[in-house]
Amino acid sequence: MKFSTRFSLLILIVAGIVGCTTHPHNATPLPTQQILRSAQQQVAFEIDTLLNHAPTEMGWWGVKVKYANSDEIIYERNTAKMFMPASNQKMYTTAAALCLLGPQYRYATDFVMNGDLTNNGILNGDLVIKGSGDPSWSWRFYDKNYDSVMVNFVDSLKLKGVTEINGNIIGDDNVFDDQSLGYGWSWDDETYYYAAQLSGLSYSENYIDYTLTPDTVTLGNPVIIEPHPQTTYMNLRNDLVTVSSDTATEWTYDRERQTNIAWFEGDYRREKGESESTITIHNPTLFTVHVLKERLEEAGIKVTGSPVDADDLTDSLDYSEMQKIFTYYSHPMSDIISKVNRPSQNFIAETLQKTLGAEFGEEGSSREGRKVQKALYDSLGMDTQNLQIRDGSGLSRHNLVSPNTTTSLLQMMWDHPYRTYYIESFPLSGVTGTIRKRTLGSSAEGNVRAKTGYIGYVRSLSGYTWTQSGEPIIFAIMVNHYTIPTYKVNNIQDKIVALLSEME
Repeated sequence: MKFSTRFSLLILIVAGIVGCTTHPHNATPLPTQQILRSAQQQVAFEIDTLLNHAPTEMGWWGVKVKYANSDEIIYERNTAKMFMPASNQKMYTTAAALCLLGPQYRYATDFVMNGDLTNNGILNGDLVIKGSGDPSWSWRFYDKNYDSVMVNFVDSLKLKGVTEINGNIIGDDNVFDDQSLGYGWSWDDETYYYAAQLSGLSYSENYIDYTLTPDTVTLGNPVIIEPHPQTTYMNLRNDLVTVSSDTATEWTYDRERQTNIAWFEGDYRREKGESESTITIHNPTLFTVHVLKERLEEAGIKVTGSPVDADDLTDSLDYSEMQKIFTYYSHPMSDIISKVNRPSQNFIAETLQKTLGAEFGEEGSSREGRKVQKALYDSLGMDTQNLQIRDGSGLSRHNLVSPNTTTSLLQMMWDHPYRTYYIESFPLSGVTGTIRKRTLGSSAEGNVRAKTGYIGYVRSLSGYTWTQSGEPIIFAIMVNHYTIPTYKVNNIQDKIVALLSEME
C-alpha cells in the first residue's frame, strides 16, 4: 500500500514536469531576450573579447579609445595604470618640440675662425664648429647619401676662398651637457645604433654602417668590410671569415666601451651574401671634426693641424674674438620630427629633448628638457600628475605613462594649430615607417597614423584612425610583461585598429 502511494505521487510529478515544459499551440510564449548593441558597444565587446582571450596571461593590457571630436569613450581597460611606453615616448618629445620650437625652426651651426684668412685662401688659425645640437647631419636627411652634408661644408668653405687651414679643426659641443647616454640605458646596448651617444655636435647619427661582403671565390678569406661613411676614425679588427654553406656559423661584432676599438669575428657563410651591421662611435664631437678633416683633404684643402674636441683645450673658446665664416641651417622641425616618429629614431628624439632644455631651460640637458616638457603639458591642460619621463626616446625602462595620459597628449595635439604637422609625422599603416607592413589587407590599411613602441616585453601602438564616415578616433594600446612572440601581440593590436576603422 505504501509503495503504491509513492508510485502514484511520482507519476503525478513527472506529468507536472512534462506539462510545464510542453507548450500547447494556443499557449502564450515567453518573450525572448535579444541583446541589441550599438555599433560602438559592439566594437567595445569585440575588443574585450580579443583581450580576454589574448595569450598574454603573464602580462597586462592598457587600452583607451575615444572620439577625437568629443569626450565620448569607446573602450577602456586599465586606463589609469602605469605602463612602460617604449618608443611611444617619442610622441611626447616631438609634440613638445613642435609646439615650442615651431614647424619652421631650424638649427643654426656657426663655422668660425680664430685667425685670419689671407688673400690666397690660407686660414692662419683654427676652424671652429660651434655646435647647435643639430641632429640632421645624416644620410636620413640627404637621400641616403652619407657625404652630402660634409660636401656642403666643404663647398661653403671653398666659396669663402679657403684653400688651406694652417691650424686645427675644433668641435664645440657645449650647447649640451656631457651626458652621452640616456637615463637608465643598458650598458650592453651601447654598441648598437639605437643607443648611439649624444652630443651637441654630431654626424651620421654617431654610428658607422658596415657593409659585409663574403669572398665568393676563396673560402677562408676575410669578409670584405666597408664603412659608411668612409673614415679611419674607428679602429676596426676584422676576424670575420668566409665559410661554406654546410659550416655551422656563429659571428658577432662589438665595440670596447669608452673607446673606438671594435671588431667583427666568427664565420660568415658565403651564401648569406651582402649584409649590413652598424656600430656606434665613441666621442661624437671628435668623430665629426675627424671626418670633416678627411673630406677637406680629399677635396684638396690642406689641413696642417688635427681634429680636436673643445673639451680637451686648455682654455675655453672666446667667440667674441673670432670671425664667422658661414652658418649652416638644418632641415625644418616639421621634417625632423618625421624622421623621429616614422622610423622611430632614438638619437634625434634625445637631441630634441636636450634642445628644449637649451632653448627654454637652464642648460641643454635631458633633465631640463623634461622640465620644459611637463611645463608645456600643464599649460595646455594635460593631466601630468603620474607622468614619469626619463628620456626622450623611450629606450629607458624608467619611463611610465598611462593610456589616459597618452590619449590626453594625442587629444592635446588634435586640438593644436600644428595638428597636421604632428599627425603626418607618424607612420601610415601599410605604407610608411614602422607600420608599413602592418594591417595589410584590412580596413585599417592606409587609414591609421600611429606610433609604435618596442623594448623587451613591451609593445605599444598609439595614434589616430578614422571610421568609415571619416570620424576621427584617438587610441592608445599598450601591453607590458608579455612573454609570447611579439608578432602575436602585433596581430592583436592590428585587429583592434581594424575594428575601429570598420566602424560606420
